[in-house]
Amino acid sequence: MVTLINILGSVALLLWGLRMVRTGVMRSYGSVLKRWARRAEGRIFAPFISGLLVAIALQSSTATAMIAASFSAQNVMATSTAFLIMLGADVGTALAVLVASQKIAALVPILLTIGVFGFLSSQSSKVRGISRAFTGLGLILLSLSLIGTNAQELTSNAEFVAILDILSSHPSLLLIVGLIMTYLAHSSLAIVLLTVGLVAAGTFEVQVGIYLVLGANLGSGLLPVIANWQSSKNARLPVTANLAIRAFGVGVAYFCVGILIEQLSLYVPMTMIPISVHIVLNVCVACFGLFTLSLFIKMADHILPDDQHDAAVIGPKYLDEHLLTSTGEALACAKREALAMADLTQDMLRGVNIVLKFDSDEKRRGISKMDDDVDRLFNAIKLYAAQILQRELSEDETKRAMDILSFTANLEHIGDIIDTGLMGLAAKKIKQQSQFSKEGWTEIEQLLEAVSNNFELAINTFVSDDADLARQLIQTKPVVSELERNSIETHFQRLGSGHADTLTTSSLHLDVLRDLKRINSHLTSIAYPVLLAAGEEPKTSWKRIDG
Repeated sequence: MVTLINILGSVALLLWGLRMVRTGVMRSYGSVLKRWARRAEGRIFAPFISGLLVAIALQSSTATAMIAASFSAQNVMATSTAFLIMLGADVGTALAVLVASQKIAALVPILLTIGVFGFLSSQSSKVRGISRAFTGLGLILLSLSLIGTNAQELTSNAEFVAILDILSSHPSLLLIVGLIMTYLAHSSLAIVLLTVGLVAAGTFEVQVGIYLVLGANLGSGLLPVIANWQSSKNARLPVTANLAIRAFGVGVAYFCVGILIEQLSLYVPMTMIPISVHIVLNVCVACFGLFTLSLFIKMADHILPDDQHDAAVIGPKYLDEHLLTSTGEALACAKREALAMADLTQDMLRGVNIVLKFDSDEKRRGISKMDDDVDRLFNAIKLYAAQILQRELSEDETKRAMDILSFTANLEHIGDIIDTGLMGLAAKKIKQQSQFSKEGWTEIEQLLEAVSNNFELAINTFVSDDADLARQLIQTKPVVSELERNSIETHFQRLGSGHADTLTTSSLHLDVLRDLKRINSHLTSIAYPVLLAAGEEPKTSWKRIDG
């Protein structure tokens, strides 16, 4: 029992190490990795290589598949490109297994030292992220060493040997066990490493290890399918095609285990055969997938039902593709959709008061979901406007299309500020269970009310193209700046007097003021095109930068 508990603890350490590597790399270079994936659009080998590199960096093909599926769902990446990225990701994790399985014990203290002290000694988010990844790699190697040490003791346990004998005579059960273990761990990499460690320790026979590895490969294809079960069809298509081709590859390998052992034993030690099967399987599946790309996507498209209308998911309502031949009507459709996007963003801003005042975590999550809807509408309007701009347009029609794009871009930025900025601050406030001082909250409410009123004015300015409204909107900028400045001054006065609530929420208070001012800046930007069209040059303050 003690040995089993020790092995479970070692597996938990392995999973945590993998998670630390993934989160560390994502926090440091997440946007870069996503940019790699997106730049691969329209090619064959580029997305495959991108998926391979991203998966090695994240130590997870599932995480890479989720990134690709999200791009496909947003229509910023073709289904075929997302599928190619997933094929590359599967090969990438197979190579990651090969590297991680080389249990170089001397590296453990070095990696942990670099990781822990690098994390503690730096305030840079990138340095801390990379340090976290180094710590994770150290924990992975340490956990594999512990698994190998403890697994040898299991071979002397009669009950365990009896169970293993039963499973050994039922390969299909081993396959299912590998799949279930992968689902529970949410990591095929962890299960393959665990299996390789147990085979190397003599706990499992090579044949048992291979069937578990095959189950883990099937599980790695199943995980993103389950994660995207409620997503749009565009998100489900590439992950379903990936599962189908992996199931095909696993099925072929299942009936060729004897041949694989016989052939691979000529080139690698018996203990390395499971990992060799894992690599060969993924490489063969990837090569096969490159030539049968359209076949598996069509198969998935045929199997999956079309998207059902869901009232909870907000999508474009007014972007009629049939009206693109009539520029005037198409621009009217785009403007109606832009106003729907404005209403949604305005609702997000209205919810800020409730979240900050009452610490409503449920409302905070709802606002974050609304930002996904805002992004969805923005992408749809952007693509629709791009189609309009491809036609021969008059100068006025071009201006109207560009004004719509400018308006919606500002709304998208506002949504991001509310979601990542204000809702992030709200989450921190809820976690710390802190409260603004009565005076501080009054100041925040005043600024929030002023920005909310300006939002209404900004929408009316966009709808009417009225220069007088545009001038009013521009004039709100110094008013909001004055409110922010006064709030900061009185905040510092309370800070100096040692006000308890002010001390605990000082950074939160200042960050909320900053984000509200940023939102107002995007709102006032909506007035600029209207004033320029009226022949007026908007007055802006420029800071001179001396060289």
